[in-house]
Order: sequence, then structure tokens, then C-alpha cells
Amino acid sequence: MISWMQRHRKYLVVTIWISTIAFVGAGFVGWGAYKLNSNSADTVATVGDRKITVDELQSSYRNLYNYYNQMMGGKLTKETAEKLHLDQIALNQLIREALLINYAEEKGITARNEEVLEKIASINAFQENGKFSKERYFQVLRSIGTNVKTFEKNIKKEIIVQKLMKLLNLPATETDTKTIFASAFMEDKLAAKKVTVDPNSIKIDEAELKKFWETNKQKYLSKKRYLLEAITVSSDSIEVSDDDLKSYYNEHKGLFSGEDDKILPFEKAKARVREKVQKKRAKTETLKKYLALKTGKISAEENLTITEGNTTVPLEKIRAAKPGDFIKTIELKNGFMTARLLRTEAPHPLSYEEAKAFAKADLIAQKQRQLLEAKAKEEAKALKDLKEIGFVTREDAEKIDFLSKAEASAFLNHLFSVPNRSGYYLLNDSAVIYKVEDQKLFDADRYAQKKAELQKSVETLKSNNIEDALIKKLQKRYKIEKQFKGQVGS
Repeated sequence: MISWMQRHRKYLVVTIWISTIAFVGAGFVGWGAYKLNSNSADTVATVGDRKITVDELQSSYRNLYNYYNQMMGGKLTKETAEKLHLDQIALNQLIREALLINYAEEKGITARNEEVLEKIASINAFQENGKFSKERYFQVLRSIGTNVKTFEKNIKKEIIVQKLMKLLNLPATETDTKTIFASAFMEDKLAAKKVTVDPNSIKIDEAELKKFWETNKQKYLSKKRYLLEAITVSSDSIEVSDDDLKSYYNEHKGLFSGEDDKILPFEKAKARVREKVQKKRAKTETLKKYLALKTGKISAEENLTITEGNTTVPLEKIRAAKPGDFIKTIELKNGFMTARLLRTEAPHPLSYEEAKAFAKADLIAQKQRQLLEAKAKEEAKALKDLKEIGFVTREDAEKIDFLSKAEASAFLNHLFSVPNRSGYYLLNDSAVIYKVEDQKLFDADRYAQKKAELQKSVETLKSNNIEDALIKKLQKRYKIEKQFKGQVGS
């Protein structure tokens, strides 16, 4: 997931109104811990005559954080966000947007108030029974931590950018789509088979294994361990009344939507409301215990040894602590924990006996790979007993029934990336021996099926290329000054 984000982040322009829909449906992640150490009136960048403020950067960062967090199933941490440089992505998005807005306004492109209102009214998150609800609108904006003025300003900018990009869009021509089709859907008539080497046939003596371990013993380390004293507060142990639940529900209705984005009635949302209230109070109770533990008023309830790679306890805060440090709260699957780190035990090389099983598995895998490649080379020369697959494209993984879908997809990508008409392709523990018997460059029926999809892909590709070219030109046209250098977060 992280690598996908890094590859595609240039085009992840996450607008506030798109994020709103996602957050209202899935729940909004609090962002109170992520603040710039700066006055909200400060300017973080200037693009031409337009100033980008701290508030805009915070809002952009918050939307990116919640967008990514939702994609990762709620598992995005502050540390991961810093590795992704979300603050710089957020700022660069704002600069990119400001360049386009400067240019659009220079060309007389703007957004009327009626267009802004029409766009807002069309957003499902603000509707009840299919109609725009002003009360729901204000409620949702409060729940995502923004106000009407800021939200409508962002909608206006989004409309202006959309208008500009619409003018720059070029339709896909027949030649465009046929060229893309030919490169993506060339068909090879394929014959192939899978070969393997049985790891049980590989014999290893003690001397050979010990020599392998001696050479590689720095690979075989113990896991880092953390010794803590801790107190855990389970969410289930927190009792709440129906009145408490109804009060929380009435204040935060926007968080309890169904699949159709409509607010659930209290009875249907009750279990989700209870979970949130119990978790909130469990955190409050944990903070009280943290203060009491830190001041010596109470003692820890248990001593824990937590091993890297072998625990469900989130480790970010524990890794950041020093021996003797108290950790306020660690969120668990069903509650919170407060703890004091007693000491850490660094990884150390395992003895031969401790590492023996791991070393043996690695040595067998190494020998298996060597034998497999030697066997594949011989089989690729002979090309005997191949199974007739028929014509295939990159998309026809299911036709190669002796491989898993992932293996077949990897093999087909290789097949259409090399000029060889025969050869072998190594997988993890097997190899494919193949021969291309014939080729077809164009299938009219398949082209007809894929034409609409291809046209969209071509138009998106053209639009992205045009936008990139325009941005490069505008970077020279408008002066860009960045005042913000650091991280969003503290």
C-alpha cells in the first residue's frame, strides 16, 4: 500500500468534498495531535499573488492523512505519515493548485456562487432522503473540523481547476486507442509447462550446514524485546447508560451513517455508539491511571515482555521511549494501556543450535533455487511435453491453470516484455518453460469490448501529460516562495 501511494501521490489530489464523503461514511480520524508549531495567520508559501496559509496546509494535510488512513484500514501512524512526507505532499498539492488557479483567473475562468451551491447540494453526505439538508451540511462540516467559509472556498477552487482542465482535455483518437490496444492486448499462441525441484530430495550434512551458518550468522538474530510494567483498561469494562449513548449520538450523528450515506437511527447505530463511548471513556480512565502510576499513587498491574514481530501491541510509542519513561496511552484492539518502559534487550546473534533450523531452511531454499534454474535451462532447450494454452494476452492469467493467478500474471508480464519466443521464467519455487508458436496483433471483437475503457485511459494519460507540461510552464511564469520547511506534527 505504501509503495502504491508513493508511486501515485502526484495525482492524488484529494479535494475536501471527496474526503468528506469518505469520512462521514467511515468515521473521521481525530487530528488534534497534528499541529504546526506556528501561528495560524502565518503564510507557508506564496505562489504569484496567492498566499497559502497554515490553516490551508493543516486542512490539506488532515484530508490526506484521513484519506490514506482509510485506505490502510485505520492503521496509518504518525511515523508512517512522516516517512511518506505527507506534509510536503500536502504543500505541493496546494502549490500545484495555486499555480492552476493563478492561470485560470488570468484567463478569466471563475466559479459563480450558483455553481458552488449546486456542487455542494449534489454531495450525498449533505443529503437526507435525496435532498440537500442545511442542518446535515453544518453538522458534517463540524464533524470533519472545518467551517462553511473554508469549505466553500475550496469547492470554488475545485470548480475553477476543473473548468481549466476541461478546456485542456484532448479526446482520444481512433489511432490512440488502437495503438494502446495493440501494445496491451497483443496475443501470443502459447505452449508451456511448470517444472519444480522437490526440496525433500536435497540432502545437507552437518558440516555443510555449520559452514553456511558461520558465513551468514549475522542474519540470524534474536528479536528486540521490551520489558514494561503496565496497566490495561478494557473498553468492555466501561459501563455506560442509554442516556449517555443517546447524548453522544445526538452530538455526533454525522459519524453514524449507513452504506447509503444516510444517518442511521439511534437503535441501529447503538452498538457503534457504545463502542465509541466506551473507547473514549477507557482512554480517559487510562490517562488517570497514567498520572497515578507516574506519581507513585498506584502500582503497575502486570509486567510484560513484548517481542518485535510477535505481538499485537502497537510499538510506535514503545520504540520511541527510553528506559524509565512513562507512556501515557497505547491504543489496543479493545481498550488502552499505560506503561513504564523498564528496559530494552537489543537483538543479538543466535547460537548455532538456536539458528540451526532457520539456517537449514535457507540453505535448502538456496540449493533448491540453484537446482531449479539448472533444470529450467535444460528443459528450455528441449521444449518437450509442453501444454497447448492457446492465444493469451497479459490479462489471461486464468488460462494458465497450472499456476496461481498471481504467478500467471507475473509470467505473462514477463512474456510480453521480452523478445524471446521461447525460454524459462523462474517463480518462487517453480519455473515455467514456454514457447510462443504464433502471434496476433489485433482482435476486432476484443477491441470493440475494450474501446470505451481504452478511450478513458488515453484521455486520462493525455490529461495528466498536459497538466504536467502546464505545471512546468507555470512554475516559470509565477514565482514560488516556500516558507514552510519542516514537518506537520510535533
